Amino acid sequence: GEGGPFSHLKAYDLIVQAETGLCAITGTQQGPARVGVSVCDISAGMTAHSAILQALYHREVTGEGASIQVSLFDAVADWMNVPVLQHDYSSYHTVRAGVKHPSLAPYGAYRCADGKDVIFSVQNDREWVNFCEKFLKRPELTRALGFADNMERLGHRPQLDEIIELRFSELSCHEAMQELEAAGLAYGRLNEVADISKHPHVRRVEIGTPEGTVETIAPAAIFNSERPSLRPVPGLGAHTEAVREEVRAGLRARAASA
Repeated sequence: GEGGPFSHLKAYDLIVQAETGLCAITGTQQGPARVGVSVCDISAGMTAHSAILQALYHREVTGEGASIQVSLFDAVADWMNVPVLQHDYSSYHTVRAGVKHPSLAPYGAYRCADGKDVIFSVQNDREWVNFCEKFLKRPELTRALGFADNMERLGHRPQLDEIIELRFSELSCHEAMQELEAAGLAYGRLNEVADISKHPHVRRVEIGTPEGTVETIAPAAIFNSERPSLRPVPGLGAHTEAVREEVRAGLRARAASA
């Protein structure tokens, strides 16, 4: 950013992930980890986009412009509000939990009989009852000591995981997902990049490049159910002359007004 005690320092994505504490809550108990995509770069761009839209609306209403500052650090620090508030105002401290949720149990990935992992979530008492009765086939666990509510389950997660892992080991990935859906629970597969590349729900758009057409994942927002049309990627130097002419026009206008 332009102000603050560290504004003179260089900022790159991984450095900012570490400086904001994001790495500290990402990874496993064995150590912190970098988030797998450049979330600091992306979040700063998203924050800038949102701020520009706010400024345009402000100008439309008031006729006044606005100066906008966005830094990588501020963008990600904003996203860290939940763990920071938990640290500042409660006795709870976010822990690294891998692909398990740090503050909900059960919520994580479990290995099926065919070696594939399924991730699922229990969000409330009703879902916990459904999970015990319909998936685990263990209705007595709904009010069992150590498992009756979320805080108890967090404190007894290793014991709970043993029970859940045994049940998943009896089912294929497909069977497990079928039973989770029948129990009314949210679930998904722990996919690899190759899986998301061919995922049936992924929307693709074609983009022209100097080397040919490529298919990329479509922008997330869908307007009026239309497939977005993206302009081709310009070749090297494609806009050089247009930029030069724009600069020359500005210099001519400045000279004429001098």
